[in-house]
Amino acid sequence: MKNYSIVTGTVTYAIRGRDILRRNGYKANMEKTKGGLNNGCGYSITVYGDINKIEPILRDFGIKILEIIEK
Repeated sequence: MKNYSIVTGTVTYAIRGRDILRRNGYKANMEKTKGGLNNGCGYSITVYGDINKIEPILRDFGIKILEIIEK
């Protein structure tokens, strides 16, 4: 399993996504997106796990994902 940064469109999506993943047993945090990405307000969810399981959970709850970056 790997560590990922999931870039969201707004701080609200980042907070909701983090909370959803925590409720599903993942260790997830929210952070300010680094590297000058011009995606919304620049927040992302950092999470360790299988992205093939994590991504559908977030999408099922309506979390808009702009980019997924493997760390």
